[in-house]
Amino acid sequence: MDPRLEPVTVVGALDDGLGRRVRGLYVGGSLASRDFRPGVSDIDAVALVDRPPDPSMRGGLTTLHRRLRAEPFGADLHCAYVSERHVEDGAYRHWTWAFDELFRRPFGGIARAELLTDPVVVRGPAPSSWLAAMSPDDLRAAARDELAGYWTTAVRRRAIWRQDVYVDHGLTTVARAAITMREGRLVTKAEAIAHLPELGVAPDIVEGVRRRRNGEPVTLTAGERDTRARLVRDVVRTQITRLVG
Repeated sequence: MDPRLEPVTVVGALDDGLGRRVRGLYVGGSLASRDFRPGVSDIDAVALVDRPPDPSMRGGLTTLHRRLRAEPFGADLHCAYVSERHVEDGAYRHWTWAFDELFRRPFGGIARAELLTDPVVVRGPAPSSWLAAMSPDDLRAAARDELAGYWTTAVRRRAIWRQDVYVDHGLTTVARAAITMREGRLVTKAEAIAHLPELGVAPDIVEGVRRRRNGEPVTLTAGERDTRARLVRDVVRTQITRLVG
């Protein structure tokens, strides 16, 4: 067993539950990059399937994932069910389990790059056998697309920036994208947090992101939360404009 799986036995439980329904199972993200924070980081799994799950299989996957929520870190487990016959179509929306539901979304370039770099292979063929290679320019384009999609829409919504999850994910996403677009490589969240001061993020906000990343509680008054929301939203919007245009 890959030693990176030792703190997250739920991945083995997922593998057991999937059985022959998938050709391969992999984990990318912070677990693969050794930047995983138990109880804080998501577990980004990818299952390779020969065809999109039909209604019967989707029902079985929903039952399986809801059962796995009782496992340690089960609520943090996400899994994209990537259809082998559609993998070359970057716009194709694959069935994905996340946020306690099964829905469809594209299998993005950053997720693909993570599987090509140093993935956790639970079982199945190496990702390089079914994923096209990615150049540094491909990585830059993937980072740009990530900003130009969801996050461009998110900065138009004022209220969400009062939430810790948007503050932390928004800031680390633009910081990672800034480094990736400059250097053409993948970036961990820890490195992205260290880069935040260079983007003009206030020291107290950076410290809050770092502390939550380490699982420490951070208490803010309503006024402090409102001020932080305005400042963070401005930083994210400014960086998207700078990086995407």
